[in-house]
Amino acid sequence: MQQTVAAVKPAGAISRSTATHWHFSGLALAMSITAYWGFSYTYFRPALAGVYPEAALAVHIHGWSFFLWFLLLPIQTFLIAVGRRRMHMTLGGLSMVLAVVTVFTGILVASVRISDGMAAVEPNEFTTFWKDFGQLIMYSMLLFAGFYGTAIAQRRNPEFHKRMMILASASVLPAAIFRIIVGMSDYYWLATPVWVMPAAFLLPAVFIVLGMLHDRITLGYVQRAYLIGLPVLLVVNVMGILLAGTGAGEIVSEIMASFAKVFGGLY
Repeated sequence: MQQTVAAVKPAGAISRSTATHWHFSGLALAMSITAYWGFSYTYFRPALAGVYPEAALAVHIHGWSFFLWFLLLPIQTFLIAVGRRRMHMTLGGLSMVLAVVTVFTGILVASVRISDGMAAVEPNEFTTFWKDFGQLIMYSMLLFAGFYGTAIAQRRNPEFHKRMMILASASVLPAAIFRIIVGMSDYYWLATPVWVMPAAFLLPAVFIVLGMLHDRITLGYVQRAYLIGLPVLLVVNVMGILLAGTGAGEIVSEIMASFAKVFGGLY
């Protein structure tokens, strides 16, 4: 009689797969908590308390689309962890809408404030901050758009897709981490020590390094998405930090401010 061999995964492989799903859920939740913690100081708590200063509609749209995107992030990873792939794919459409809104309004707000900083006749701390460092916020938005767009394009490659989502999420955390550092200290956010800005833009890499360590431990190697994405993230952020406040950085800021000249009416 012919013997039929069932294709059964080794128990160890199933265990590793389960651990990987929950690893990504944990990373996603940690990054969402970081985002909410940081922006609770300057946006969410004041907005909910009704004491947030009067601001353009674009600022509020950006803030709440950002909130919803980071709310959806851990939900999406949890759905994969429990095997609800169809629901994950359905919510993916909402994720794309939120990502587009977040990026567009983020670039719009940053470009308007950079433009105001460049045009200030009597510069103050606020306008100087945006003229020098606003380009870093723009870089975060562009990195997010690049990583997220790649993740969507590679959604049929789950291993690459989910790591690109980690990269996308980490790329927009510097502003939150900056606020956490300032919020937990006595620093005035427009006059912080020189180490605060580099720390805020480099610390998000910790989440990616944790992902790389998990790959190394569970797979024996690090997935290509991290090997490509981490250097890109670091190079762009280090370049932005080095250019801030320089003549070359001012040229970059002028280019970025041109977005406001085209779309400023939507601010």
